[in-house]
Amino acid sequence: MSGDDLHATPHVVQADPPHDSSSAVTAQLIERVRGDRRDGTPTEVLSSVTADLLDDDVADIDVAEEVLTQSLDEILVALIAMRDDGTHGSALMDDMAHLFDVQPSPGTVYPRLHDLESAGTLTRHDLVQTKQYSISDDDAAESQLERAAYQHLALGLFLHAALDTV
Repeated sequence: MSGDDLHATPHVVQADPPHDSSSAVTAQLIERVRGDRRDGTPTEVLSSVTADLLDDDVADIDVAEEVLTQSLDEILVALIAMRDDGTHGSALMDDMAHLFDVQPSPGTVYPRLHDLESAGTLTRHDLVQTKQYSISDDDAAESQLERAAYQHLALGLFLHAALDTV
């Protein structure tokens, strides 16, 4: 996978997601999203998931920096997992700026990478002028991502259901 793939222009729209229950997320949609995206670049995955989940009514979801920070470990693991050859911290910060329009500070990202390495989820490879990270424990990474995904999904579905009452 080339670095250019990560920086392709994402699908962008500034609309509110649909409020009707007919666009509810189903188990089949979740399975399709998981099954179709395993080999995509982060940009392709985000664009495709957004299109599938929001029926192309929304092309870009603005992620608040607080939300990104709360899920930073999982986002870092996901971005690293989507690369065939590992990556370094500054490329991960560039990816987050491009994908989510949020620029986390190095003082936030690098300690999280070190914590993930200490936990055994990531491996750090010391190169000449940089440190590169890759997934070292596939099971731990998958479990961490799955747990976070279902927590966010449950909260998102709850909030989506509440739209009908507003």
